[in-house]
Amino acid sequence: MDFTPNVGLRLRKCHPDNPHLRLWFDPTYHDMRVQTSRGPLIENYLHTLRRVMNQARRANSRTFAIRIDLRFPAAMPVSSLHASNAAMNKYFTRLCWELDLIKLKYPHDMRYVWVREQKNSDKPHYHVLLLFNGNALRSLGTLSAYAEEGDMEAYAGDNLYHRLVRAWEGVVGWPAEQMKGLVEVTEDTITEEIVTYHFYRDDQATFEKLFYAASYMCKAHTKPIAQGMHCCDGSRR
Repeated sequence: MDFTPNVGLRLRKCHPDNPHLRLWFDPTYHDMRVQTSRGPLIENYLHTLRRVMNQARRANSRTFAIRIDLRFPAAMPVSSLHASNAAMNKYFTRLCWELDLIKLKYPHDMRYVWVREQKNSDKPHYHVLLLFNGNALRSLGTLSAYAEEGDMEAYAGDNLYHRLVRAWEGVVGWPAEQMKGLVEVTEDTITEEIVTYHFYRDDQATFEKLFYAASYMCKAHTKPIAQGMHCCDGSRR
C-alpha cells in the first residue's frame, strides 16, 4: 500500500482504502513515543490502544501485560472462519473460561487489544495485547509444550501460557501436539528473551514503554483494510 503524499508535499490524512481511518506519521502520540519505522500508524487504532491500557491501569493497582501472535495452521484449509473475525470472539470467550478456572485471590480482569494482519498468506493472523490484574497473574509459566517431564498430553498444564494455547486450540480445532508455533509470545529482538511488562498504576515510564512496543500493532502496513472488516478492536470496559 502506497502512503506517499497525495496532494503536493502534504501527507495523506486518511487510509486510501477507508477514509474513516486516519493516518498518523508523528513519532509521538499524546506525548508518548510510537513506532513509525514501517510507515504511518492508524490513529483510530492508537486511540483504542491508549484507551484500553488506561482502563487497565485505572482498574488495578498493578498490571501484567504480554503481547502474543495468534496464527492459523499452514495446513488448515481456508474457510469461513478466516473470512471474519469470529475467531477472536471465540478466543476471548474460551480464554476467559480458562482463566476463571484458576483459583485466584483476585479477579484476573483480562483486557485486550487485537489487530488483524495479512500480507502474503492465504489466511490472516492476529497480534494481541493482553492486560491482566497484576495482583492476580504475574507470569506466563513454561513455554514448553509439557509442563513437567513425563507429561503425556501437550499444553495440559495449569500455567498461563498453556491456557493461552488451549484457548486457541479450541478455536482452530487442531490437535494439541500440533499447536507449537501457533501462539507466540513476543521476544526481545536482541536477547531473544520473552518480553512481559509489570507496572504499578503510577509507573508512567513502564506504561510508555509498553505503549511504544504495542504501537507496532497499529501500523497501516499489512492491515487487510480492503477486505471490508475491522482490523482492530479492544475490550470495552
